[in-house]
Amino acid sequence: MKEFMLIFAITTVVLCILSAALYFGRPPVYQVSREEALALLQDLVSGELTELKWLVFIGHAISADPDLNEIRLQCQQLELAAEQGQQIGFSVGASRYDKAGIEQVKLLIDKLEKLIAITPVYREF
Repeated sequence: MKEFMLIFAITTVVLCILSAALYFGRPPVYQVSREEALALLQDLVSGELTELKWLVFIGHAISADPDLNEIRLQCQQLELAAEQGQQIGFSVGASRYDKAGIEQVKLLIDKLEKLIAITPVYREF
């Protein structure tokens, strides 16, 4: 009976700690900065981006930056257009898209560079 009570007490403590961690903990959030998104798009153009990173980027909403989320949505539309074969196609080489798709990505890179240029600089003290 003593062993049962000891195991029951240890299990109860562990479950209470786990419950508190789940209750007070924050869920993981995908946050990408404008600079990271720019590097991601540049890697896409150069053919160095993995498919997984691209699908994670276009698949998760960016709630902290509406302008960056708009660019992400345009990338998502580009992917859908390539899947449906509408004016843009997938490439067979290292690059993900054909020439028309890469031109669209370059336009998004230019737009993102302009957004980065007008981003205010701040420091936390």
